[in-house]
Amino acid sequence: MKFSKLTLASLAVLSLAFGLTSCSSDDSWDNTGDGKIAFTNSSRAFILNEGSMNKNNSSIYYFDWSSTSPKATELYQTQNGRLLGDTGNDIITVDGNVVVAVNVSNYVALLDGYGVEKSRISFESYKNLGQVRSVCYSNGYVYATSYGGYVSRMQLRNGKLTYVDSLRVGDRPEDVETLGGKLYVTLQGQNYNDNRLATVASDFKTVTYSTVMQDPVHVTACDGKLYVNGYGASYDNPWGVVDLTTGKYTEIGHASALGFGKGIIYLANSVTDWSTYKTSTTLSAYNTTTGDTDTAFFKNVPSQIATTSVYSISVNPFDGKIYIATSDYMSDGIVYVFNAQGNYESSFTSGGLNPHAIVFLK
Repeated sequence: MKFSKLTLASLAVLSLAFGLTSCSSDDSWDNTGDGKIAFTNSSRAFILNEGSMNKNNSSIYYFDWSSTSPKATELYQTQNGRLLGDTGNDIITVDGNVVVAVNVSNYVALLDGYGVEKSRISFESYKNLGQVRSVCYSNGYVYATSYGGYVSRMQLRNGKLTYVDSLRVGDRPEDVETLGGKLYVTLQGQNYNDNRLATVASDFKTVTYSTVMQDPVHVTACDGKLYVNGYGASYDNPWGVVDLTTGKYTEIGHASALGFGKGIIYLANSVTDWSTYKTSTTLSAYNTTTGDTDTAFFKNVPSQIATTSVYSISVNPFDGKIYIATSDYMSDGIVYVFNAQGNYESSFTSGGLNPHAIVFLK
């Protein structure tokens, strides 16, 4: 699931093997770790705010996801004494820790469960690879796409990232996902006219291709299936499923943001009329088993969502709550919280511009 590009099982394994800090219960909870912030409990969520490109205003905020009135508080700068950089493009969890990719600043960093940076790889040392975009994790390796046409692998061992090698997969790779020992990479192309999904075999040498929509963006594994969404040739936000045996892509619908839960994909389709700059957003939920779409799943939806762009949807794997984050591209994002049954509960500011994703720890 793309809440962290890991399955729930992956969140619970390998922590001893890599010597990383993991807090599985309040009995062993140290509320500060090596950092300066005292957390109220181990139920933490980290928000990655992209900020605006070339403004050096990306940030990571945190909140207590067990609270009935969550409040986002600045994390990364306080813990590390410096800004996150420009532009925060992806964030995932790995065994109670966090990996973040920062695009223009061009690095991948490992943070512990308190937001303290433990290791960093600057892709400026590998300029031919291009700027880093997205990350995923599998079997001791963090994989990162970069706009020069490559997917790179970094070994994660004993709390440190080490660059290993890179493989060219095609023009302008955007997102990367792992499933069944293979990597899947969306290719946008130099002029955003590519329509392919690259599949990298477990040998990290062999690359094959399948056809999806034009200008694909995200690829996500959920319940053993592979889903792709993108802009499409008409910028109508198509999304669908890829048959892992044949590589055939089947379109399911249209959505500008997707959030992945257990057996359900939560959808938002935000459409802007650029002649009036007015945005219209609809919400729904797709059942991955039955193939049914429920347009009435979300209840008591705040009216503001209907006229604002949904920037991201994140799902808490521990309690099933859904976090719909919006953006007007000028002010701090707003995060709307719905319970697992789709009932609206609360909202709060994300602390920064353009909330890209929220990841959850316990």
